Amino acid sequence: MEGPLSEAGDGLRRLLDIHGSSHKFRGYTSLEESSAVALREPPSRTARARSSLNDKRRLSEVPPSLAQRQDLAARSSFGPFEKHKKDPRAYGLPLYKGDHEDPSYCDEHAGFMPADRARALPLLRRGIEAGLFGDTLKKDDPGLLWTVDDNGWIYEARITNPGYALYHAYPVLPNETIARKVLIRYADHVNDNPHLLGSLQAARARY
Repeated sequence: MEGPLSEAGDGLRRLLDIHGSSHKFRGYTSLEESSAVALREPPSRTARARSSLNDKRRLSEVPPSLAQRQDLAARSSFGPFEKHKKDPRAYGLPLYKGDHEDPSYCDEHAGFMPADRARALPLLRRGIEAGLFGDTLKKDDPGLLWTVDDNGWIYEARITNPGYALYHAYPVLPNETIARKVLIRYADHVNDNPHLLGSLQAARARY
């Protein structure tokens, strides 16, 4: 059918022929290009290492008292967080849907698998008993704690529910400067608890 619309279409085709079929108008993509974009797979989860520069994490300037350690150890609990698992479904957790990837994963980096979950709370309390408290409090609970596993991995525990001493944890990577600071204080604790010497030696070798 001939008419104004048909003539306009012929004019547009002639314009494209003049400029070449590969010409792209700014701000627009072809139908084929749009389909290709829509069919792309979502990006995979990629661990981004925490920078060792400008690390503001600190242990408490003065180690906590025995009474403070005993109080927190008695109240503390542990709950896993899907953000820190490469395969959270293996732990019975939902897929992580947040915008930011975590820099380290318990399963992929430290080999802390679902079968190890029973060890999580004892490990958390080991760090508490060692006085590995961070320097900030959130509703009277340390915002950060650290602990050292028998295989030498250091875990950083972050408060999940301030005031209730509920924590989740993730491995500290070898490039992180906080590791050496943790081991200095942990060594003092090991001096009085020689049964933990193997964990200190393994951590020194790892970090």
